[in-house]
Amino acid sequence: MERKWILISVATLLVFSVYWGSKAIAHQWLTQQAQLNAQQSLLNSIGEMRHALRRFYHLPYLINNNPDAVSLVVGRLDQSNDIDHTLSQLDKAANTEGWYLLSDEGQLVASSIAGDHISNADLQTIVADIHRLGEGTSLVLKTKGERPFYYLSAPIFEHLAIVGIVVVQLDLSLLTDQWLTSSDLILLRGPNGKFFLSSSDTYSADWLNDTNNHVKTTDKTILQGESLTLWNMDNKNYFSQTIRLDDVKWLLTYLSPTASVDRTSATIGVSASMVFLLLFLMGVIGYQRHQKQLSQQRIQALIKESEQKLNQMINKTQVGLILFDEQGGVVDINAMAIQQFAIEEGSFADINLRQLLEQDKDAQSPLFLDSPKKTEKTIMEMSAVEKVAIRRDNSAFPILFSLTSFPFHGTQYYLATVLDISKRKKAEHALHEANMQLAQRVEERTSELREAQARLIESSKMAALGRMSSAIVHELNQPLTGLRTLTTSNALLSARGEMTLVAANNDLIETLIDRMVDMATQLKTFAYNKPERLQAVSFTEGLQEVLRIYQQQLLEIDVRVRIPSGLPKIRAEEQRLRQVIGNLISNAIDALAHTAQPRITVSVVPMETSLEVKISDNGCGIDNDALSTIFEPFTTNKKIGKGLGLGLSIVANNMRDIGGNIQANINQKGGMTFVLWFTLENP
Repeated sequence: MERKWILISVATLLVFSVYWGSKAIAHQWLTQQAQLNAQQSLLNSIGEMRHALRRFYHLPYLINNNPDAVSLVVGRLDQSNDIDHTLSQLDKAANTEGWYLLSDEGQLVASSIAGDHISNADLQTIVADIHRLGEGTSLVLKTKGERPFYYLSAPIFEHLAIVGIVVVQLDLSLLTDQWLTSSDLILLRGPNGKFFLSSSDTYSADWLNDTNNHVKTTDKTILQGESLTLWNMDNKNYFSQTIRLDDVKWLLTYLSPTASVDRTSATIGVSASMVFLLLFLMGVIGYQRHQKQLSQQRIQALIKESEQKLNQMINKTQVGLILFDEQGGVVDINAMAIQQFAIEEGSFADINLRQLLEQDKDAQSPLFLDSPKKTEKTIMEMSAVEKVAIRRDNSAFPILFSLTSFPFHGTQYYLATVLDISKRKKAEHALHEANMQLAQRVEERTSELREAQARLIESSKMAALGRMSSAIVHELNQPLTGLRTLTTSNALLSARGEMTLVAANNDLIETLIDRMVDMATQLKTFAYNKPERLQAVSFTEGLQEVLRIYQQQLLEIDVRVRIPSGLPKIRAEEQRLRQVIGNLISNAIDALAHTAQPRITVSVVPMETSLEVKISDNGCGIDNDALSTIFEPFTTNKKIGKGLGLGLSIVANNMRDIGGNIQANINQKGGMTFVLWFTLENP
């Protein structure tokens, strides 16, 4: 699919390239041809225009030597009726717009038009040209909204002096009559650059002279370096050619529309692109046909190669393959099957499926099934069935036999796979005997294990009883040590007479006794994971009680406690909380026994739903290897007789039972830090 879209994209790009390229080339060539045609039309127009004007050039000279005209302009005649009549006849005969007889100063003396004559401004222009040149002149005068007039004039001489002027007025619209049938435009401008005549009614001389009407000109280079000028008027383009007529001093501009060139070049571009597309499609089809032929040749070669490989695989496989027809006759057989059944090469044509297999004694696994016709049998398909095969020498061997349908070219065949399992059967027999021997040995070993297990259970009971006794002794030693310390203190305080402190110590003694009673009570519920109930407990009070109990051992230790005010209560059990804090303080005291500047730090940080407590010391600490087993029972680095390693295990169990958590960290500068998290009562 991706290749198809790439081909479509390339074809589209090429078609557009051909379209634009052929269109551009055609446009250049057609433009050149249009320029040549326009040049010829321009020359023809110039010839026609000069021919039309040439027949009027001699008119002023028909009367400039008339004696009556000379007498009239010099004042020797008072009446001009005869001259007026003559001028009228000449005007009608020549098909002009008026004849005028002027004095040398431009005063109207006689006219062929009654009451309608040339303007004073035009008269003064004509008089100035006659006196300046001293001969006949021609002049175009055009005013906005009026027709352009062409004036031919000639001087009247008397004794080599100009005494009068003859003027013939022509309407230049007569030149446009011969241009009406053409779609091209012919424009005429005077020496002053103003347009005075146009062959178009839309683009008249007044329209072209109006500065509000924008005419855009563009220079362009075409084939062979030729240049041309394009005019754009009202979004319409025209080819422009301008030439100066030296005899009348006019500028003639010939405009031919570019629309036909654009349409023709576009048509050529479309035609060229369609032809290219057709050729491209024919090329693609031819290429695809060629590729298809090559592909078919490759497929045939691959098929032939595959057949060769398949034949090699079939002949070299370690599985026998036999092809049967519907009656059970052997159609084809591979080399392994020939070897398995000891068949002579090329002599399998008369062999039948029944001759290769021992008859089934199991009626539920027949080789042949009844077909709809009672006189025929059909072969039954089977998969991986153990059977007994018969070699051509009548010897038997076990096989794994599979038979499947194999239709080929409208004929029904059956393909059989034969796997000799003689070695496997021998191995199975040997394995069976080994299993029997192994089962007997397992039974004997099982009896021995049962006896050993009974002895192990008995010894485990004794070991568990010993661990329980050690744990109880370990837990009772702490309050007993406190009682010994408090009773010793009471003896000293009594001797000093400090009975207030004695009373306070007695209260602590009662608390320790209650604690021991609670321990005895806890032994009843020792098998439960959680305490009987949890309640709101003050961590501060528990810490203070533990510090008072160990005040004698803490005399030489720098104890720092950081607890914020207004600390919320936690959800715990008082006895387990005191056990946790007491065990950690006791372990810290033991770890600081040989430290020069012993220090214990207790910091408390309340969080959103929990209370974080850190108990740190700078004691001897432990190795990194022992950190992972620090909370396991009987794990200790103390000397024999100094502890059984149950303290931190009891701490971890107590924290778990009250819904908290504990973590042990080794300080970088030595010592340990235990981080405890307690659940707040009302977070």
